[in-house]
Amino acid sequence: MRAKSVYERGKERQNSRITRPKVLLIVGHPSVGSALETLLRIDDRYEVRRVQSLADSAVDRNEWTPDVAVVDGALLGSTSVAALPVPAIVLSGNEADGTRLLARVPDGRTWLRKDATATDLRDAVDGVLAGRPIAGRLFPLVVAGLVLLVVIAIFAVALVRGQG
Repeated sequence: MRAKSVYERGKERQNSRITRPKVLLIVGHPSVGSALETLLRIDDRYEVRRVQSLADSAVDRNEWTPDVAVVDGALLGSTSVAALPVPAIVLSGNEADGTRLLARVPDGRTWLRKDATATDLRDAVDGVLAGRPIAGRLFPLVVAGLVLLVVIAIFAVALVRGQG
């Protein structure tokens, strides 16, 4: 039996080993949440999960940790502060409300209109992701650099001994 090519397999199998940024949508209204989820899934750039309340956002933290959260500002009560462990984008109707609601989220990075286009939404998510710490991505580069320095040092020693 011959193995299927990547073109014959389902789309979920083609990118199974590629890690995509994880986006958590916290939107109370099912239709709005579904629309935003669809906009984020269009290019298959993000792994997206959706919940309907801030309380639900803590459910899967052990199994699935998002890189960024998109939070409906309507879910941020007048006195509550959202305890999200990740950078957040707050959805709001206008700039004044967006700025005010952003202050209620500990790691709130930016606000976005609720009627944002797909491009605006992706740009906001990518902007927040670009600003995230690179410690996890930096370690392999540091190790590779050190290995390269050791190889160069060994080569230099071998050259010096060969000339002497």
